[in-house]
Amino acid sequence: MFGTRFQPIVGRAGSHPAGHEAHLHVLGAGAAAAPAQAVFLEARDDAELVHLDRMARTLHALNFLLEREQHGGFLALNVHPQLIRAVRDHHGHVFETVLARCGLTPDRVLLELTDDGFEPAGPLAAAIAEYRERGYRVAIDNFGRHTADLERLAQLAPDVVKLDRSLIGHAGHLSLAKRVMTEMSGEIRRLGMGAVCQCIENPLQLEVAREAGVDWLQGHLLGRPAAHCLPVPRPRRPRAAA
Repeated sequence: MFGTRFQPIVGRAGSHPAGHEAHLHVLGAGAAAAPAQAVFLEARDDAELVHLDRMARTLHALNFLLEREQHGGFLALNVHPQLIRAVRDHHGHVFETVLARCGLTPDRVLLELTDDGFEPAGPLAAAIAEYRERGYRVAIDNFGRHTADLERLAQLAPDVVKLDRSLIGHAGHLSLAKRVMTEMSGEIRRLGMGAVCQCIENPLQLEVAREAGVDWLQGHLLGRPAAHCLPVPRPRRPRAAA
């Protein structure tokens, strides 16, 4: 059996979540021995993999809606890269129907897609455009792992860019990480996209990420994947005039 673990994504200046990323989690005895993502390796063909991917996102959406603390926050969902290759058009249409039945609207969903930099950018850019037309926000995940091509990023035109963990650096290399992160986040924001620094595991990395000017932060230091969402602050209502 599978369940959901929610990891908070927080704003640069604060410690309260703006949303949560959903991770697939194996439930039951011996769960630690079986990585949840291994289920996708058992798919016999593209059709079965696409079905599994949509089922996983549906599970996350339903579990998200059961969380009392998530109101006002967004849900980040990973899309398997093979789905983009297997589904030629009308991206987001089937999942939008599923969301409607669950009671979750696309504007509260951030879809995370990966780009290895080797495939032509056109099909992925078309998929991103179709998702965005349906009201989803789209993130390119792990930017900088395989490619850091800003011209290609501009062609893909996502809403958000999640920087790869390799860019945040480790102890002894944080000065270089700061320069790289600052330049990278500046270029991303110049393109009109938001930037997320993920895999923050210690206070020095957190300091580097904040000084680099990214928009959101994510990592074990700020919150590990957990069974329940952390409270998302509700927007303050203006006081009525006396």
